[in-house]
Order: sequence, then structure tokens, then C-alpha cells
Amino acid sequence: MVKINVLIDNQPSNEALLEYEHGLSFYIETGCSRVLCDMGASDKFMFNASCMGIDLSEIDFAFVSHGHADHTGGLPDYLKTFGEKKVYLSERISKEMYFSSRRGSRRDISTERSVFDNYQDQLVLLKDSCWITPEIAAVYTDVHEHSQPLGNAFLSKEVYGEESLDDFGHELSLAVLTPKGLVVVSSCSHGGAVNIIKSCCRFTGISRIHAFVGGLHLVDGEHTASEVESFVKEMKTEYPDIQIYTGHCTGELAKQELVNCSLDIRIFKTGDVIEC
Repeated sequence: MVKINVLIDNQPSNEALLEYEHGLSFYIETGCSRVLCDMGASDKFMFNASCMGIDLSEIDFAFVSHGHADHTGGLPDYLKTFGEKKVYLSERISKEMYFSSRRGSRRDISTERSVFDNYQDQLVLLKDSCWITPEIAAVYTDVHEHSQPLGNAFLSKEVYGEESLDDFGHELSLAVLTPKGLVVVSSCSHGGAVNIIKSCCRFTGISRIHAFVGGLHLVDGEHTASEVESFVKEMKTEYPDIQIYTGHCTGELAKQELVNCSLDIRIFKTGDVIEC
């Protein structure tokens, strides 16, 4: 079984003590490993971990899904406090800047540059998909047959002064081996959930999928209903028996559409514990 504690999410907890923000952080326990996946937009995930009785000094390693600040904003604070633990992330994050224009003005949503200068020994910059442990793989998306979120159109990257639409070559997912099949953890799924799952199957050699946990980047707008309908159709065709746990960058309108569909979809929020 995989146990995932939602340390921070956009939505508040039922526990008033816990803080929340536009960001995501998971504490993952498998049969053999304890993993911190993403660090939210600030150090609030650390406060929540303490409130939830989780000792982050006991993790085996940390993992960054992609270079956006709502997942790496707390990385400098994490490294200052737990700098002896390795952090696995894409090498591209150290070379690229990221921007969002979704709410009008162009905003810098890059990872803090100082971490690459100050914590080189703690960062493991991944060029390719790899096994981090015998049961956990970090996987780049190399399947592009299926749809990607429409919200990607507002996101760009800058490399050596040249700006272009973000292709999300910096996005990684976790594939966890379990007796029931793969559990795929994909924080924002910019590459498209079905593409990501298939990439995890291809890399691990495991075709059986048990669960998918993470945001779907189905942002609210005029196309929400049709985009959700397309997502559900693809998922029902490819993985009809999958358990899906989503939150963070899945919009509120999209969540309403999803919980009424015929798939097994559950919504998470700050403080929740997912067992799959």
C-alpha cells in the first residue's frame, strides 16, 4: 500500500490549524521508502507536516515534479533545514525560467535560482528517467499520443533569453511499484495524464495501473466541460478501473464535472491522507 499525506493544497483542511496556499506538497510512504514530493509555494508545508506528526528529517529523499514556484517555493527553506537529504529534479529546471500569463500580466513562476548555487551537492539533476529505489522511478513523459491540458497555452519558458511555449520537458512523475499495480504520482500533469501513465508503464515495464494521484491542470473556463469530457473518455478507454485522486490545479468547475462522471475519482485537500 502507498500512503500519501497531503501536506499542502489549494483547498483548506477540515483542521483549522493547518495552513493552505496555491501549491502542492505530498509526504509519501511506501513499503520501503519515505518521500517528500514537492514543497509548495512557501515553507507552510513544513509547519503542516509538524502539525500532522510527520518528521521530515526521516525521509529517504525529496523529489521535485517540475520547475514552477507553487511546487518549489518551499525548496530553499527545505534545503536550509534538511540539506543533507538528496533532492531529485530535472536538470532543465537549473537552465530554464518559467512564466505564466493566465491572469493577464506575465509572471515569473521559476524556481529560486540560488538553490542551484548554494546546494549543488544535495541536488540530483536528472537527464533521463531512472529508478531512484527498486520500487520508485522518476519518469519523464515520452508518450505524446493523447491530449494535454488546454491551460498549458498560458505557460512559457525562457532558455538563454529565448522565450517559447513550455513543452514541459522539465516535468517528472513518480511511478511506485505495488502488488496491485503502479501508483502514479503526477503533481500537475502538464504532459497529459494518459500520456504520463503510459510513459510510466513504458519505463517500468508494468502495464497494470492501480491509482493516479495528482493535479490534472484542468483549469476553469469556457472549455472546462468539454475538456473534462474528453479526459474522462480517454481515461475510460485506456484505464477504466483506475482510482484517481485529484486536487491542486484541477479547477473547481472541473472537480464538479469529474465527481459526477463514471470513473472512480476522489478529491483531496490539505491535510488529507490517501491510501491506495
